[in-house]
Amino acid sequence: MLKENQTDYYNILQVHHDAEKDVIDAAYKCLSKLYHPDLNRAPAAAEHMKDINVAYQVIGNESARDEYHRQWMRDNAWRTLSDWGSSNWRASEKKEAYSAFEMIDSFFRETLNEKWESAYGRLTAADHENVSFQDFLEWKQAVHSVYRLGNYHISYFCVYNDCQYNGKIYPKIFHFIVRVTELQLVTGQIAESSSHKYVALDGGVLRICLGSRELKSAAEKFRELAKTIAKQELSDPFAKAVSKIDMSTGALARGGWLEEAEKERERQRRYGRKFCIGVIGFEPGLSSEGTLHGEETLEANIAYVSEFVRRHIRKTDIVGRCSDLALAVVFPETRAKDGRAALEKLIGLMCEDAHLRSSFPCKITAAVKHVKEPLEEELDSLLEKIDIQTVNR
Repeated sequence: MLKENQTDYYNILQVHHDAEKDVIDAAYKCLSKLYHPDLNRAPAAAEHMKDINVAYQVIGNESARDEYHRQWMRDNAWRTLSDWGSSNWRASEKKEAYSAFEMIDSFFRETLNEKWESAYGRLTAADHENVSFQDFLEWKQAVHSVYRLGNYHISYFCVYNDCQYNGKIYPKIFHFIVRVTELQLVTGQIAESSSHKYVALDGGVLRICLGSRELKSAAEKFRELAKTIAKQELSDPFAKAVSKIDMSTGALARGGWLEEAEKERERQRRYGRKFCIGVIGFEPGLSSEGTLHGEETLEANIAYVSEFVRRHIRKTDIVGRCSDLALAVVFPETRAKDGRAALEKLIGLMCEDAHLRSSFPCKITAAVKHVKEPLEEELDSLLEKIDIQTVNR
Protein backbone atom coordinates (compact mmCIF):
# COMPACT_ATOMS: atom_id res chain seq x y z
CA MET A 1 0.00 0.00 0.00
CA LEU A 2 1.00 3.64 -0.34
CA LYS A 3 2.76 5.20 2.57
CA GLU A 4 0.63 7.35 4.82
CA ASN A 5 2.06 10.60 3.48
CA GLN A 6 1.70 9.63 -0.19
CA THR A 7 -1.63 10.22 -1.93
CA ASP A 8 -2.78 7.81 -4.63
CA TYR A 9 -3.16 10.20 -7.56
CA TYR A 10 -4.16 7.39 -9.93
CA ASN A 11 -7.11 6.65 -7.67
CA ILE A 12 -8.13 10.31 -7.47
CA LEU A 13 -8.25 10.58 -11.28
CA GLN A 14 -9.85 7.11 -11.52
CA VAL A 15 -7.28 5.85 -14.04
CA HIS A 16 -5.15 2.74 -14.22
CA HIS A 17 -1.48 3.14 -13.28
CA ASP A 18 -0.49 2.17 -16.86
CA ALA A 19 -2.95 4.60 -18.49
CA GLU A 20 -1.59 6.58 -21.43
CA LYS A 21 -1.45 10.40 -21.39
CA ASP A 22 -4.56 10.74 -23.57
CA VAL A 23 -6.58 8.66 -21.09
CA ILE A 24 -5.33 10.74 -18.14
CA ASP A 25 -6.20 13.97 -19.99
CA ALA A 26 -9.69 12.67 -20.78
CA ALA A 27 -10.25 11.57 -17.16
CA TYR A 28 -9.21 15.02 -15.91
CA LYS A 29 -11.60 16.74 -18.32
CA CYS A 30 -14.49 14.46 -17.32
CA LEU A 31 -13.90 14.97 -13.60
CA SER A 32 -13.53 18.73 -14.08
CA LYS A 33 -16.98 18.82 -15.67
CA LEU A 34 -18.35 17.01 -12.63
CA TYR A 35 -16.61 18.85 -9.80
CA HIS A 36 -15.53 22.30 -11.01
CA PRO A 37 -17.06 24.90 -8.66
CA ASP A 38 -18.54 26.79 -11.63
CA LEU A 39 -20.54 23.68 -12.53
CA ASN A 40 -21.06 21.98 -9.17
CA ARG A 41 -22.20 24.11 -6.21
CA ALA A 42 -21.91 21.32 -3.63
CA PRO A 43 -19.64 22.40 -0.73
CA ALA A 44 -17.37 19.36 -1.10
CA ALA A 45 -16.92 19.83 -4.86
CA ALA A 46 -14.37 22.65 -4.55
CA GLU A 47 -12.16 20.64 -2.19
CA HIS A 48 -12.37 17.56 -4.38
CA MET A 49 -11.49 19.69 -7.43
CA LYS A 50 -8.34 20.84 -5.63
CA ASP A 51 -7.31 17.20 -5.16
CA ILE A 52 -8.06 16.49 -8.82
CA ASN A 53 -5.88 19.43 -9.92
CA VAL A 54 -2.98 18.33 -7.72
CA ALA A 55 -3.23 14.75 -9.03
CA TYR A 56 -3.26 15.95 -12.64
CA GLN A 57 -0.28 18.24 -12.07
CA VAL A 58 1.70 15.16 -11.04
CA ILE A 59 0.59 12.28 -13.26
CA GLY A 60 -0.40 14.54 -16.14
CA ASN A 61 3.20 15.77 -16.34
CA GLU A 62 5.66 13.28 -17.84
CA SER A 63 8.69 14.06 -15.67
CA ALA A 64 6.69 14.44 -12.45
CA ARG A 65 4.82 11.21 -13.19
CA ASP A 66 8.06 9.24 -13.73
CA GLU A 67 9.29 10.05 -10.23
CA TYR A 68 5.88 9.48 -8.63
CA HIS A 69 5.32 6.23 -10.55
CA ARG A 70 8.58 4.68 -9.33
CA GLN A 71 7.48 5.18 -5.73
CA TRP A 72 3.93 4.01 -6.52
CA MET A 73 5.27 0.78 -8.05
CA ARG A 74 7.56 0.13 -5.07
CA ASP A 75 4.56 0.35 -2.75
CA ASN A 76 1.94 -1.35 -4.97
CA ALA A 77 3.55 -3.74 -7.46
CA TRP A 78 2.85 -6.87 -5.37
CA ARG A 79 -0.32 -5.68 -3.68
CA THR A 80 -2.60 -7.96 -5.68
CA LEU A 81 -0.37 -11.00 -5.24
CA SER A 82 -0.25 -10.69 -1.46
CA ASP A 83 -3.86 -11.90 -1.16
CA TRP A 84 -3.49 -14.89 -3.46
CA GLY A 85 -4.21 -18.34 -2.10
CA SER A 86 -2.80 -19.93 1.00
CA SER A 87 0.83 -20.04 2.03
CA ASN A 88 1.12 -23.73 1.03
CA TRP A 89 0.74 -23.04 -2.72
CA ARG A 90 3.43 -24.64 -4.85
CA ALA A 91 5.66 -22.08 -6.54
CA SER A 92 4.73 -23.40 -9.99
CA GLU A 93 1.00 -22.87 -9.29
CA LYS A 94 1.58 -19.31 -8.20
CA LYS A 95 3.71 -18.64 -11.27
CA GLU A 96 0.96 -19.94 -13.58
CA ALA A 97 -1.67 -17.87 -11.78
CA TYR A 98 0.46 -14.75 -12.08
CA SER A 99 0.91 -15.36 -15.83
CA ALA A 100 -2.89 -15.58 -16.12
CA PHE A 101 -3.14 -12.35 -14.11
CA GLU A 102 -0.75 -10.65 -16.55
CA MET A 103 -2.88 -11.82 -19.48
CA ILE A 104 -6.13 -10.41 -18.10
CA ASP A 105 -4.38 -7.24 -16.96
CA SER A 106 -3.08 -6.72 -20.52
CA PHE A 107 -6.59 -7.29 -21.91
CA PHE A 108 -8.09 -4.63 -19.64
CA ARG A 109 -5.20 -2.23 -20.21
CA GLU A 110 -5.75 -2.50 -23.97
CA THR A 111 -9.48 -1.97 -23.45
CA LEU A 112 -8.71 1.06 -21.29
CA ASN A 113 -6.59 2.52 -24.09
CA GLU A 114 -9.04 1.49 -26.84
CA LYS A 115 -6.62 -0.93 -28.51
CA TRP A 116 -9.45 -3.16 -29.68
CA GLU A 117 -7.49 -5.27 -32.18
CA SER A 118 -4.86 -6.20 -29.61
CA ALA A 119 -7.57 -7.06 -27.06
CA TYR A 120 -9.37 -9.25 -29.61
CA GLY A 121 -6.13 -11.09 -30.33
CA ARG A 122 -6.01 -12.30 -26.70
CA LEU A 123 -9.30 -14.25 -26.93
CA THR A 124 -9.48 -18.05 -27.10
CA ALA A 125 -9.57 -19.87 -30.44
CA ALA A 126 -13.20 -20.82 -29.75
CA ASP A 127 -14.10 -17.16 -29.25
CA HIS A 128 -12.41 -16.27 -32.56
CA GLU A 129 -14.53 -18.93 -34.26
CA ASN A 130 -17.75 -17.66 -32.68
CA VAL A 131 -17.14 -13.90 -32.81
CA SER A 132 -15.55 -11.96 -35.68
CA PHE A 133 -13.31 -8.96 -35.08
CA GLN A 134 -15.97 -6.74 -36.68
CA ASP A 135 -18.62 -7.91 -34.19
CA PHE A 136 -16.16 -7.48 -31.31
CA LEU A 137 -15.22 -3.97 -32.51
CA GLU A 138 -18.85 -2.89 -32.93
CA TRP A 139 -19.67 -4.16 -29.44
CA LYS A 140 -16.70 -2.43 -27.82
CA GLN A 141 -17.35 0.85 -29.64
CA ALA A 142 -21.05 0.70 -28.69
CA VAL A 143 -20.22 0.14 -25.01
CA HIS A 144 -17.65 2.94 -25.22
CA SER A 145 -20.37 5.33 -26.43
CA VAL A 146 -22.21 4.87 -23.12
CA TYR A 147 -19.47 4.08 -20.57
CA ARG A 148 -15.88 5.24 -20.15
CA LEU A 149 -13.65 2.76 -18.30
CA GLY A 150 -11.58 4.67 -15.77
CA ASN A 151 -9.86 2.17 -13.51
CA TYR A 152 -9.90 -1.53 -12.64
CA HIS A 153 -8.59 -3.89 -9.98
CA ILE A 154 -8.05 -7.62 -10.57
CA SER A 155 -8.23 -10.19 -7.75
CA TYR A 156 -7.39 -13.86 -8.17
CA PHE A 157 -10.09 -16.31 -7.02
CA CYS A 158 -9.13 -19.92 -7.88
CA VAL A 159 -8.07 -22.37 -10.61
CA TYR A 160 -10.14 -25.19 -12.16
CA ASN A 161 -8.59 -28.30 -13.74
CA ASP A 162 -10.09 -30.05 -16.80
CA CYS A 163 -12.95 -27.59 -16.79
CA GLN A 164 -15.63 -27.05 -19.43
CA TYR A 165 -16.35 -23.46 -20.43
CA ASN A 166 -18.77 -22.43 -23.18
CA GLY A 167 -18.85 -25.93 -24.67
CA LYS A 168 -15.08 -26.60 -24.66
CA ILE A 169 -12.92 -28.44 -22.11
CA TYR A 170 -9.68 -26.74 -21.06
CA PRO A 171 -6.90 -28.30 -18.94
CA LYS A 172 -6.89 -25.21 -16.70
CA ILE A 173 -9.09 -22.17 -16.23
CA PHE A 174 -8.11 -19.34 -13.87
CA HIS A 175 -10.95 -17.44 -12.23
CA PHE A 176 -10.62 -13.71 -11.44
CA ILE A 177 -12.89 -11.05 -10.01
CA VAL A 178 -12.48 -7.66 -11.67
CA ARG A 179 -13.73 -4.46 -10.06
CA VAL A 180 -14.06 -1.60 -12.53
CA THR A 181 -14.69 2.11 -12.17
CA GLU A 182 -16.64 3.69 -15.03
CA LEU A 183 -18.01 7.06 -16.02
CA GLN A 184 -21.67 6.61 -17.00
CA LEU A 185 -22.43 9.05 -19.79
CA VAL A 186 -26.16 8.66 -19.16
CA THR A 187 -26.02 10.14 -15.65
CA GLY A 188 -22.58 11.73 -15.54
CA GLN A 189 -21.83 9.65 -12.45
CA ILE A 190 -18.80 7.52 -11.65
CA ALA A 191 -19.77 4.04 -10.49
CA GLU A 192 -18.08 0.78 -9.49
CA SER A 193 -19.11 -2.75 -10.45
CA SER A 194 -17.64 -6.25 -10.24
CA SER A 195 -17.60 -9.13 -12.72
CA HIS A 196 -16.13 -12.62 -13.03
CA LYS A 197 -13.52 -13.18 -15.75
CA TYR A 198 -11.74 -16.35 -16.84
CA VAL A 199 -8.37 -17.12 -18.44
CA ALA A 200 -8.00 -20.56 -20.09
CA LEU A 201 -4.95 -22.61 -21.01
CA ASP A 202 -5.82 -22.94 -24.69
CA GLY A 203 -3.46 -25.03 -26.83
CA GLY A 204 -0.63 -24.41 -24.39
CA VAL A 205 -1.21 -20.63 -24.39
CA LEU A 206 -3.15 -18.54 -21.87
CA ARG A 207 -6.16 -16.85 -23.50
CA ILE A 208 -9.10 -14.71 -22.35
CA CYS A 209 -12.52 -16.42 -22.29
CA LEU A 210 -15.04 -14.03 -23.79
CA GLY A 211 -17.79 -16.64 -23.56
CA SER A 212 -20.32 -14.84 -25.74
CA ARG A 213 -21.51 -16.11 -29.13
CA GLU A 214 -23.76 -13.19 -30.03
CA LEU A 215 -22.52 -9.60 -29.66
CA LYS A 216 -24.63 -7.91 -32.33
CA SER A 217 -27.74 -7.66 -30.13
CA ALA A 218 -25.66 -6.39 -27.19
CA ALA A 219 -24.04 -3.75 -29.41
CA GLU A 220 -27.44 -2.66 -30.70
CA LYS A 221 -28.73 -2.17 -27.15
CA PHE A 222 -25.82 0.14 -26.33
CA ARG A 223 -26.28 2.05 -29.60
CA GLU A 224 -29.96 2.58 -28.77
CA LEU A 225 -28.98 3.79 -25.30
CA ALA A 226 -26.51 6.22 -26.89
CA LYS A 227 -29.32 7.56 -29.10
CA THR A 228 -31.48 8.00 -26.03
CA ILE A 229 -28.74 10.07 -24.43
CA ALA A 230 -28.56 12.27 -27.52
CA LYS A 231 -32.35 12.86 -27.43
CA GLN A 232 -32.47 13.79 -23.76
CA GLU A 233 -33.08 17.39 -22.81
CA LEU A 234 -29.57 18.71 -22.25
CA SER A 235 -30.17 21.05 -19.32
CA ASP A 236 -27.08 20.53 -17.17
CA PRO A 237 -23.49 21.45 -18.15
CA PHE A 238 -22.28 17.88 -18.22
CA ALA A 239 -25.07 16.74 -20.54
CA LYS A 240 -24.34 19.67 -22.83
CA ALA A 241 -20.70 18.60 -22.93
CA VAL A 242 -21.75 15.04 -23.82
CA SER A 243 -23.89 16.38 -26.69
CA LYS A 244 -20.76 17.71 -28.36
CA ILE A 245 -19.38 14.17 -28.74
CA ASP A 246 -20.23 11.84 -31.62
CA MET A 247 -21.18 8.70 -29.71
CA SER A 248 -20.29 6.32 -32.55
CA THR A 249 -16.69 7.43 -32.98
CA GLY A 250 -15.70 9.24 -29.78
CA ALA A 251 -14.67 12.28 -31.84
CA LEU A 252 -16.40 15.67 -31.55
CA ALA A 253 -19.81 15.92 -33.19
CA ARG A 254 -20.19 18.52 -35.95
CA GLY A 255 -21.53 21.17 -33.56
CA GLY A 256 -18.82 20.55 -30.98
CA TRP A 257 -16.12 20.62 -33.66
CA LEU A 258 -17.41 23.90 -35.13
CA GLU A 259 -17.42 25.43 -31.64
CA GLU A 260 -13.76 24.52 -31.12
CA ALA A 261 -12.87 25.67 -34.64
CA GLU A 262 -14.52 29.04 -33.99
CA LYS A 263 -12.31 29.46 -30.93
CA GLU A 264 -9.27 28.90 -33.14
CA ARG A 265 -10.54 31.46 -35.63
CA GLU A 266 -10.97 33.98 -32.82
CA ARG A 267 -7.32 33.40 -31.89
CA GLN A 268 -6.45 33.99 -35.53
CA ARG A 269 -8.26 37.33 -35.46
CA ARG A 270 -6.62 38.45 -32.23
CA TYR A 271 -3.08 37.21 -32.73
CA GLY A 272 -2.74 36.76 -36.49
CA ARG A 273 -2.09 33.01 -36.22
CA LYS A 274 -2.50 30.99 -39.41
CA PHE A 275 -4.56 27.83 -39.29
CA CYS A 276 -6.26 25.49 -41.72
CA ILE A 277 -8.92 22.81 -41.71
CA GLY A 278 -8.95 19.45 -43.44
CA VAL A 279 -11.56 16.87 -44.30
CA ILE A 280 -11.14 13.10 -44.63
CA GLY A 281 -14.00 11.61 -46.63
CA PHE A 282 -15.13 8.03 -47.15
CA GLU A 283 -16.66 6.90 -50.47
CA PRO A 284 -18.12 3.41 -50.05
CA GLY A 285 -19.81 3.10 -53.47
CA LEU A 286 -22.94 1.10 -54.25
CA SER A 287 -23.47 -2.61 -54.68
CA SER A 288 -25.58 -4.04 -57.50
CA GLU A 289 -28.55 -4.01 -55.10
CA GLY A 290 -28.12 -0.27 -54.54
CA THR A 291 -26.84 -0.55 -50.96
CA LEU A 292 -23.55 0.81 -49.64
CA HIS A 293 -20.64 -1.62 -49.80
CA GLY A 294 -19.94 -2.91 -46.29
CA GLU A 295 -22.97 -1.08 -44.91
CA GLU A 296 -23.33 -3.49 -41.98
CA THR A 297 -19.80 -2.69 -40.73
CA LEU A 298 -19.38 0.84 -42.08
CA GLU A 299 -20.10 2.60 -38.77
CA ALA A 300 -17.66 0.39 -36.85
CA ASN A 301 -14.99 0.93 -39.48
CA ILE A 302 -15.40 4.70 -39.42
CA ALA A 303 -15.08 4.53 -35.62
CA TYR A 304 -11.84 2.59 -36.16
CA VAL A 305 -10.56 5.28 -38.57
CA SER A 306 -11.53 8.03 -36.13
CA GLU A 307 -9.49 6.39 -33.36
CA PHE A 308 -6.63 5.80 -35.82
CA VAL A 309 -6.61 9.50 -36.83
CA ARG A 310 -6.61 10.71 -33.22
CA ARG A 311 -3.61 8.49 -32.43
CA HIS A 312 -1.56 9.81 -35.36
CA ILE A 313 -2.10 13.57 -35.23
CA ARG A 314 -0.74 16.23 -32.90
CA LYS A 315 -2.24 16.75 -29.46
CA THR A 316 -3.27 20.28 -30.47
CA ASP A 317 -5.19 19.17 -33.59
CA ILE A 318 -8.97 18.87 -33.23
CA VAL A 319 -10.94 16.00 -34.80
CA GLY A 320 -14.69 15.93 -35.36
CA ARG A 321 -17.26 14.04 -37.37
CA CYS A 322 -18.67 16.61 -39.78
CA SER A 323 -21.01 14.27 -41.69
CA ASP A 324 -21.98 10.59 -41.82
CA LEU A 325 -19.06 9.89 -44.18
CA ALA A 326 -16.45 12.48 -43.22
CA LEU A 327 -14.12 13.57 -40.43
CA ALA A 328 -12.81 17.14 -40.07
CA VAL A 329 -9.53 18.27 -38.52
CA VAL A 330 -8.43 21.71 -37.28
CA PHE A 331 -4.67 22.22 -37.74
CA PRO A 332 -3.73 25.17 -35.46
CA GLU A 333 -0.82 27.40 -36.55
CA THR A 334 -0.51 25.47 -39.80
CA ARG A 335 -0.52 26.69 -43.41
CA ALA A 336 -2.63 24.88 -45.99
CA LYS A 337 0.35 23.28 -47.74
CA ASP A 338 1.62 21.87 -44.43
CA GLY A 339 -1.87 20.67 -43.52
CA ARG A 340 -2.11 18.95 -46.89
CA ALA A 341 1.24 17.25 -46.30
CA ALA A 342 0.04 16.11 -42.86
CA LEU A 343 -3.13 14.59 -44.35
CA GLU A 344 -1.22 12.83 -47.11
CA LYS A 345 1.14 11.35 -44.53
CA LEU A 346 -1.83 10.26 -42.42
CA ILE A 347 -3.51 8.56 -45.36
CA GLY A 348 -0.21 6.87 -46.18
CA LEU A 349 -0.21 5.39 -42.68
CA MET A 350 -3.75 4.15 -43.28
CA CYS A 351 -2.46 2.33 -46.36
CA GLU A 352 -0.04 0.43 -44.12
CA ASP A 353 -2.64 -0.52 -41.48
CA ALA A 354 -3.51 -4.22 -41.72
CA HIS A 355 -7.17 -3.81 -40.78
CA LEU A 356 -7.81 -0.93 -43.18
CA ARG A 357 -6.04 -2.75 -46.01
CA SER A 358 -8.12 -5.88 -45.61
CA SER A 359 -11.48 -4.81 -44.21
CA PHE A 360 -12.29 -1.17 -44.90
CA PRO A 361 -14.93 -0.94 -47.68
CA CYS A 362 -14.28 2.68 -48.75
CA LYS A 363 -12.03 4.84 -50.85
CA ILE A 364 -10.50 7.48 -48.55
CA THR A 365 -10.05 11.01 -49.91
CA ALA A 366 -9.02 14.29 -48.29
CA ALA A 367 -8.79 18.04 -48.79
CA VAL A 368 -7.42 21.00 -46.84
CA LYS A 369 -7.59 24.80 -47.06
CA HIS A 370 -7.01 28.01 -45.09
CA VAL A 371 -10.01 29.28 -43.19
CA LYS A 372 -11.94 32.36 -44.23
CA GLU A 373 -15.38 33.45 -43.09
CA PRO A 374 -17.83 31.92 -42.31
CA LEU A 375 -16.17 28.74 -41.13
CA GLU A 376 -19.16 26.43 -41.64
CA GLU A 377 -19.33 27.37 -45.33
CA GLU A 378 -15.61 26.62 -45.63
CA LEU A 379 -16.28 23.17 -44.22
CA ASP A 380 -19.19 22.59 -46.59
CA SER A 381 -17.07 23.58 -49.58
CA LEU A 382 -14.45 21.02 -48.58
CA LEU A 383 -17.10 18.34 -48.31
CA GLU A 384 -18.31 19.15 -51.83
CA LYS A 385 -14.84 18.85 -53.39
CA ILE A 386 -12.20 16.58 -51.93
CA ASP A 387 -8.99 16.68 -53.96
CA ILE A 388 -6.38 14.42 -52.31
CA GLN A 389 -7.12 10.96 -53.70
CA THR A 390 -4.33 8.86 -52.29
CA VAL A 391 -6.03 5.72 -51.05
CA ASN A 392 -8.18 3.51 -53.27
CA ARG A 393 -9.92 0.36 -52.13
